[in-house]
Amino acid sequence: MKQPVPFALRAILSIVLTTFSLQAWGLDCAPADIDLTNQAEVDALSVTGCTTVTGSLRITGSVTSLDGLSNLTSVGGDLSIYSHDALTDLDGLSNLASVGGGLSISGNEALTNLLGLANLTYLDGYLTIDNNASLTNLDGLANLTYVGEKLSIDSNNSLTSLEGLTNLAGVGGELWIWRNDALTNLDGLFNLTNVGGGLYIVNSALTDLDGLSNLASVGEGFLIRSNAALTNLLGLTNLTYVGEYLEINANYALTRLDGLANLNKLGHLWITSNTSLTNLDGLTNLTSVGGFLTISDNDALTTLDGFSSLTNVGYLGITDNPELAQCSTVSRLLDQWDDAEPGPGPGAGGFPDIGSGVNIRNNLSGCNSVEEILATVNPSKINPGLNDAWYYPETSGQGFFITVFPDLGYVSLAWFTYDTGLPPIDATANLGDPGHRWLTAAGPIEGNQVLMNIVMTSGGIFDSASDIIRTDPPGSDGTILLSFDSCNSGTVEYDIPSINRQGTVPIQRVAGDNIALCEALNAD
Repeated sequence: MKQPVPFALRAILSIVLTTFSLQAWGLDCAPADIDLTNQAEVDALSVTGCTTVTGSLRITGSVTSLDGLSNLTSVGGDLSIYSHDALTDLDGLSNLASVGGGLSISGNEALTNLLGLANLTYLDGYLTIDNNASLTNLDGLANLTYVGEKLSIDSNNSLTSLEGLTNLAGVGGELWIWRNDALTNLDGLFNLTNVGGGLYIVNSALTDLDGLSNLASVGEGFLIRSNAALTNLLGLTNLTYVGEYLEINANYALTRLDGLANLNKLGHLWITSNTSLTNLDGLTNLTSVGGFLTISDNDALTTLDGFSSLTNVGYLGITDNPELAQCSTVSRLLDQWDDAEPGPGPGAGGFPDIGSGVNIRNNLSGCNSVEEILATVNPSKINPGLNDAWYYPETSGQGFFITVFPDLGYVSLAWFTYDTGLPPIDATANLGDPGHRWLTAAGPIEGNQVLMNIVMTSGGIFDSASDIIRTDPPGSDGTILLSFDSCNSGTVEYDIPSINRQGTVPIQRVAGDNIALCEALNAD
């Protein structure tokens, strides 16, 4: 009768047979892809002396030690270490210097450190470190300088530090630092300068972003969401470029945005549900948001003064900010003229600086509609930024020179125009057209308008001293009421009784060079 083989003997035979098969593979550990699903298979690999896995290596199951992989120096494809309940370290990988694909360390409940990866310097593929419940640090990655694809650090509930990434300078794809509930800072990333894809930061205990102090660019979107302990963004002071969008959402302790001062253009900007945020002053250099600009559900927000440099947006939404009462800074976006010639075009709904729409509601009085916001500001004060050549495009070839004298509180105007009718066809003049006329006027500043007396002069000769005749008394030739709606929009309302002519001329600048100066003086 055939006797059954004892269990211990069967285990030894299994290891021997596995070892014999691996020895047949040679130093390249053929076949190309290897799956190690138990401790015996891991231990057997060491007997072969192989150093290279040409394909992918997957290690899963009931493995407690990777010491059997101590000869391994490279993996040509992906390396995956996942779903181990008792694996505490990766020390068996201490000679691993190269992984051609991605590296995944996932779901290893007892893993406490990554020290076995100290020889790894570069990854062409991805790096995923997630759901390792006992992992407290990333110290074993201290020599890693670059990750070519996505880097994800996700749901490692005991992770308190990223110090192990101190030499990481770039990530070619996305960077996810996500749901690590014990992580309080990002200090290990201080050498990181660029992220080629999106950057996503969601960690409930995170208090600051100081570890990103050298980050200069994010190629796609940048999400800062649900970091309940985050108080500031000062770590982003070197950030100059975000490719697609910036979303700052549900960071309940965040009070200011001061770290964003070097951003001047964004694709989309969402600032929502940050219950302690009181102002947007960190965005004072932002000039353009090409797509959506949404400010909503920020319970403590009182002012939009941080948008002082903003000149155009694609869509503007300001909603459900219960303490928001100061919105005058966005009046330049909401007015019917173009504040920054040549500007972004006619816009939607008569707003030249807004591309597709406006939604303003459920804020404090003064910020609940376009009309309320425009009513809180004097569109333009009389200031030297209005000094310029002005005209009405329908009567091109005629125009005005306007000069403001702020210390005197006066404005002078010269109107270059023509007679009320064409001169006879045989009329001649030594210089110019016989029908040319020019008027001068001056008057005191009253708010955003000036009532001016017209002065007619005659008797002069070109470039010669001569007796000039002026109508007496001054003002009997008529009046001009000059007023301004904006730094690029005004009216000349004239009344000239001697020729029984009254009317209004809408005027705009011939060129927009002084608009920025005018707006800055208005703000002052």
